[in-house]
Amino acid sequence: MGNCLKDCKMRSFLIILCVSLFVRQNKAYTLQQRQQGDVFALECLAETGVNPASIAQLKVGDFSADDQRSKCFVRCFFEKEGFMNDKGGLLTDSVIEALSSDFDREKVEAVMTKCQVDEKKDACDTAFQVYECLYTNRESL
Repeated sequence: MGNCLKDCKMRSFLIILCVSLFVRQNKAYTLQQRQQGDVFALECLAETGVNPASIAQLKVGDFSADDQRSKCFVRCFFEKEGFMNDKGGLLTDSVIEALSSDFDREKVEAVMTKCQVDEKKDACDTAFQVYECLYTNRESL
């Protein structure tokens, strides 16, 4: 039990540090929204069993952590944020709407056009590819 508690605390600590992977650092993003993002990240960590170190890599743009659990973590988070449906379909309009509250809508639409992927692939892979593209093109926003 002590080992589990220590391990769970460490995972929680790493997840909270790494949740900025998905949480916009803009002042317009409210504390409540950030806390909800933390909850989603913790839920997805539990659901996917992803290694928190992989999430830390993704946070800084290191996409070498492209194992199935990491990819499914991104899918899980996208679903909880309303960016994907439960069948793995990307909800482009939802992503555009969410990002447009912090960035110029035309720029967001242009980046989302670049980030369209073949959704016939695995939903986890789709989410991962979209996140990688958004991260790569973040300077365009």
